[in-house]
Amino acid sequence: MPHTAATVRKEPVQARSRARVDTILNVAKDIILEMGSDGLKMSALAKQAKVPIGTVYQFFPNKSVVIHTLVTTTMAQSRARLEAQFEGIKSLEDAANRLDPIVRGYCQFLKEEPVVRSILGSTQGDKTLQALDQEDSRLNGAMMFDRLKLFVASPDHDRLHIMLFLSAHLTGSLARLAAVEDAATSDSLQTAFITSVQRDLLAFKRA
Repeated sequence: MPHTAATVRKEPVQARSRARVDTILNVAKDIILEMGSDGLKMSALAKQAKVPIGTVYQFFPNKSVVIHTLVTTTMAQSRARLEAQFEGIKSLEDAANRLDPIVRGYCQFLKEEPVVRSILGSTQGDKTLQALDQEDSRLNGAMMFDRLKLFVASPDHDRLHIMLFLSAHLTGSLARLAAVEDAATSDSLQTAFITSVQRDLLAFKRA
């Protein structure tokens, strides 16, 4: 069944409520890792989290909201890391040099964190979550554009914006693919992608 767009029913305010929500989400991660998002059931979630089923529904009206919350939280954390990695860019060359450790680091992160990979993988089979994935790529691309536009001639800004949006989206696909390939193939995929993005970035006219 596809997940539908929804929001948390009640935002936790008290420390006890926040702790319960964190417990529910952590258990949901474990279930998704073991059984996939289709295996996530509200009754099993309540049982494994050791909370009444009513408590789960108090915050999450259905499993779609649980998954949506996990996806958005994971994306926000990844975006914060990316923003930190793009701080203080001094030139296009500087940005191109940073791409290698950024892309390889993200690929390694997904390889070592199968639960995160499973959560992000949930976006591939659901239209609502696909739209969320696209919006995440758009936001990441816009952030990079804001850091780099000062170094690119203004007539090329639109093309730069699109290129970074596309690169952000493809990085996610690359990381999910690289995580399940053998080491040699994974490295070759990353190298080919990084080289292509670096070449495209350095081809822009300087401001």
